[in-house]
Amino acid sequence: MKAAYRALAYLIALEVVVQAAAIAFALTGLGKWIMEGGVLDAAAMESETTEFTGVAGFMVHGINGQMIIPLLALLLLVVSFFAKVPGGVLWAGIVLVTVVVQVLLGIFGHGAPVLGLVHGAVALVLFTVAVVAARRAEASPIGPESAPARGTAGVV
Repeated sequence: MKAAYRALAYLIALEVVVQAAAIAFALTGLGKWIMEGGVLDAAAMESETTEFTGVAGFMVHGINGQMIIPLLALLLLVVSFFAKVPGGVLWAGIVLVTVVVQVLLGIFGHGAPVLGLVHGAVALVLFTVAVVAARRAEASPIGPESAPARGTAGVV
């Protein structure tokens, strides 16, 4: 279970990197499209037919941020109860709370763009706490699941 805990925590950190890459891809593609004469207004946004290189980045960012990462964080919390990682439940809880804050900032940021600043900063916090959680699983002492069974020493 420690391996599952560690893998989930690192996967969450990796998903934060994917989030940053996806939104950067989307915004740079949008900027290039506008520089080439594309017009982004309310009508274009509502039509959902606007096509430019990078538009999929918005979709990836939204799906990852509102569905995939929260699911991974919830799984990490569940696994933390069985993984016997010292402080593992606490760190998994911190990851989950940070994810909830991120989702809320992403949703409410559309109405208050200044929240985008906080959303970006909290992404770095999420990356850090996910890595700390994973590292705690690496540093924890050997538990019963990784110790050899009694009476099997020297058996081939």
